[in-house]
Amino acid sequence: MAAVGGVAAGAGLVWPFIFSMFIPHAASCGEVMEFAGGHMPQQATDKKCVNEGAWLDRTYSAEFTMPREGVAARLREAFPRVDDGDCAGDLCLWSLRQSDKPAGQAAIVELSVNYQSQNTARVKLSAFNT
Repeated sequence: MAAVGGVAAGAGLVWPFIFSMFIPHAASCGEVMEFAGGHMPQQATDKKCVNEGAWLDRTYSAEFTMPREGVAARLREAFPRVDDGDCAGDLCLWSLRQSDKPAGQAAIVELSVNYQSQNTARVKLSAFNT
């Protein structure tokens, strides 16, 4: 009986650890940018990077603020796989599912830009395999 209880107690300690891997949690921005196949643009501030904790697929998100002037060109330089796309934001760039993507990188990358003022833009990135 004690062994059964010991296994149950051990499983109780492991479950929260395993479960935590599948809920959104902070990630390094370097990890997110590498998965997205790009790099954090110069002059990006107020950075927030998240591992979205998907069950079967890898899903990451990031948000950051950058100067509005030249934002499209800087994002295209930082994420060379993206093209113009459609979204509810002021500017959208995304990559379709690509079979030629480097191994270990996202199949799809979406960048949505909302202009906060005449001088700043807030960028939301989503990178995932599906």
